[in-house]
Amino acid sequence: MQDPSPDPSPVTENTEKKGEAPAEAPQSNKDSADILEVTAMEQSPEQEAANEVEEAAEPPEKVEPEPEPPLPPEFDKYWKAVEANPEEFTTWTYLLHYVEQENHIYATRRVFDMFLARYPYCYGYWKKYADIEKRNNNVMEADEVYRRGIQAVTLSVDLWIHYLQFLKETLDPSDPETTNTMRGTFEHALMSAGLDFRSDKLWEMYINYETEQGNLSGVTSIYSRLLGIPTLHYAHHFQKLKEHIQGHLPKEFLTAEKFIELRKELASISHHSGSKFECPSGLEDIADPAQRTTEVENMRHRIIEVHQEIFSLNENEVHKRWAFEEGIKRPYFHVKPLEKVQINNWKEYLDFEIENGAHERVVILFERCVIACACYEEFWIKYAKYMENHSPEGARHVYNRACNIYLLRKPLAHLLWAAFEEQQGNVDDARRILKTLEESVEGLAMVRLRRVNLERRHGNMKEAEELLTEAMKNSKTTHELSFYAIKLARFYFKIQKNVVKARKVLNDALQKDKENTRLYLNLIDLEFCGDVKQNESNILLLFDKVIKSSMPLTTKITFSQRKVEFLEDFGSDINRLLTTYDEHQRLLREQEILKRKAENGLEQQDAKRLHTEDGAVMAAAPMAATPMVATTTAAVQPAYNYANWYQHYNYQNTWNYGQYYHPPST
Repeated sequence: MQDPSPDPSPVTENTEKKGEAPAEAPQSNKDSADILEVTAMEQSPEQEAANEVEEAAEPPEKVEPEPEPPLPPEFDKYWKAVEANPEEFTTWTYLLHYVEQENHIYATRRVFDMFLARYPYCYGYWKKYADIEKRNNNVMEADEVYRRGIQAVTLSVDLWIHYLQFLKETLDPSDPETTNTMRGTFEHALMSAGLDFRSDKLWEMYINYETEQGNLSGVTSIYSRLLGIPTLHYAHHFQKLKEHIQGHLPKEFLTAEKFIELRKELASISHHSGSKFECPSGLEDIADPAQRTTEVENMRHRIIEVHQEIFSLNENEVHKRWAFEEGIKRPYFHVKPLEKVQINNWKEYLDFEIENGAHERVVILFERCVIACACYEEFWIKYAKYMENHSPEGARHVYNRACNIYLLRKPLAHLLWAAFEEQQGNVDDARRILKTLEESVEGLAMVRLRRVNLERRHGNMKEAEELLTEAMKNSKTTHELSFYAIKLARFYFKIQKNVVKARKVLNDALQKDKENTRLYLNLIDLEFCGDVKQNESNILLLFDKVIKSSMPLTTKITFSQRKVEFLEDFGSDINRLLTTYDEHQRLLREQEILKRKAENGLEQQDAKRLHTEDGAVMAAAPMAATPMVATTTAAVQPAYNYANWYQHYNYQNTWNYGQYYHPPST
């Protein structure tokens, strides 16, 4: 991945420091168009006929769409560079900078829409896009860009702040609905990003807005919520609340209900303490100035006391997370890889929050994580697996964002998504996901096998067979062809119980890949699973083909030993067994000669030679109990290694399916 730092056009003052972004893919922007609705009037058949004649005589004029203005002169040069290498972030930044300088609105929309569909977490470019629309007096279009941006980057505190500032500048302050719109947007912002550890500026902006509106009780309410949330400037907020309480009368910064409730609480405390002080039960002021001052101070003291308890609990939560937060050096999106220490910090922080935090805080932390680590498959998978245990729809949303934006060519997340959808009973969706992945990343055997086995599990045997046959047909190498031939032969043999078709597939593959030992092993396995006595000649013929071939000597020795073991366990002729054993000894002697020639001229330490010879003798020791040893040559011969025989005899699947079916997240 490339470092986008050469961007000649800084996004905002913060963008060079924070290129941040989270959440889902943006919707593609549609060009504005007027929609004309035509209501047909009921007419008589005669009138309709007359109209048809008139229309035939005078065909309606076609309204040609207004042509777009020509693109800037060097647009094609920058655009072709992006088309040639869309994964190169720097070429995108040059193109974006160019259209911004040209201030060409159609070119701007085209480029920014394409870029933000690929990199929706670049929150600064959403602001740039909106600023360009606003600069061209397209206020509605700018508002739409912001809305798309906060949908794509739900957790971006900076983008929410920019949008709220935009609303303050563009909404009519004399409109009574403006205040409701602003408050509704602030609440939406806090619901989306208010739990972020670094969301202090958003909360402070809301507090300042309500202060400007003279809504002091609203300010108190916001502080009460904020003090219970672990944030970076938690202590500063508590200090500001105390100043707010000391600077105003309780009746000003409390709602009427809260004021009466608190007055009754203090009166009850006073009564139990034996005080003769009497206070009104409503909102009216106390007549005695001294008593009124005492009540005010008591109220302030009680309010601060209550919030002190909230603050102390929150302070403890902040301290638990402080070290993790200190370890986050790059909280924004960037295509440049993260340092290993930051990756480990994210892992440990997530594990801590999952174990100790509330679900809402875990989700917020995951959203923060996949901004900074958007190109890391492991974090998206961890997030999706966590969500599977809480909300299938939430897990689907995570998989969708991961696979359709940032992990387009990384198969593991797609495979897990398909498995998840199949588990949920959405077989068609699983089928579509796997097919789309295979089309975008060609040549992955694991994807083709997933498609095959998906169809097999759901009884579509014909489709499964066709997928394997097609894979063999489209194989680009003999090795690939042999791989699929083995899979198809097993399908015929194990699923369809058709030995003849299985044998034919393997034999046909051997004609093209004559020295593929796995093909021989699978043919032997095929014959071995039948009547061994009846298939003895076929099995021995396969062994002999390898032993007499031009394959490496080590391969011949392996098959020769297996032939000996087969005849020992299942053979019907002792003479054939002894002959095979003698042939095997000749191969071993040939190997020893070649080994000594290779070592000729090289000094070998006595201890090393002694160790080697001792090992050979120990290996031969178990043979002493076998009567056959006395009748054969005394050459060193390794013992029957049945574990080794069965290990190699049975075809070992090289695909580690365990890594594609992750265990449930803890």
